[in-house]
Amino acid sequence: MAEEAAAAEVAAPSESVEVEVPGSGWTSGMSEASQGFVENKGWTSADQALESYQHLEKTMRAPADQVVRLPKEDDAEGWGDVYTRLGRPEEPAGYKLNEAEVPEGVPDFTPRLREWAHEAGLSQNQTSQIHEKFQARLTEMTQEAEAQRLEQSAADEQDLRREWGEAWDANVANGKRFVQSFKIDQDTLGKLESALGTAGLYKLAADIGRGLGEHGMPTGAEDDGGGLTFGMTPASAKAKIADLSLDKDFMDQYMDGRKEAVARMTRLHSLAHPDVAGSE
Repeated sequence: MAEEAAAAEVAAPSESVEVEVPGSGWTSGMSEASQGFVENKGWTSADQALESYQHLEKTMRAPADQVVRLPKEDDAEGWGDVYTRLGRPEEPAGYKLNEAEVPEGVPDFTPRLREWAHEAGLSQNQTSQIHEKFQARLTEMTQEAEAQRLEQSAADEQDLRREWGEAWDANVANGKRFVQSFKIDQDTLGKLESALGTAGLYKLAADIGRGLGEHGMPTGAEDDGGGLTFGMTPASAKAKIADLSLDKDFMDQYMDGRKEAVARMTRLHSLAHPDVAGSE
């Protein structure tokens, strides 16, 4: 019996076993390298390969075309590709920045910022935000500096008014004579004020203007109420002229052409109208 059973087993056909041959089935048409990749992964069907990819995207939380592989620190070319994928323009001029944000009188660092941003690999959005905040802060700093300058200038002027006293108007008139004679524009005056300070500029202008108008200034030592010296203001000189015009004795001498009276009135008029005297 045992022999018959063994004979029957040998005679019976064995069950067929399917053996997948590389390059056939669902991987047919793939390159040899791709088939080797599939074989190493152990995928037995296209569905299984697709499921593996879907699982990868879920794990990465991004599709493959949005995944960036960080290069080594010294790989400049690799980092350049990363920055490009993250939104950096091809060249600095490619950044679109609102240059209207730069107020007049405020330094414009927009061209340099484009260069710095490109070197750092910043995107368009990052650079726009930095530019906006940088220019806003630069504007604030410029306005603060100007406010401080004006405040200091006003304080210097008040100190100088106290120092000059009654000579203030005459000194200012001499300063104007200096500006007009040399045709100095506001930009140049601003630079002089930055270098010398408000008080320094006023004093320099008054000294030079006084020298330019010395031919029309009084030279006598006669005291005339407010003083016929450089310190008499135009207002004081005008008041003195009015007083003398009511003085019958003086006016008689003046109308007669008396040398002393004419010289006195001439000096008073030069002080009362310094701009006219300086332009003669």
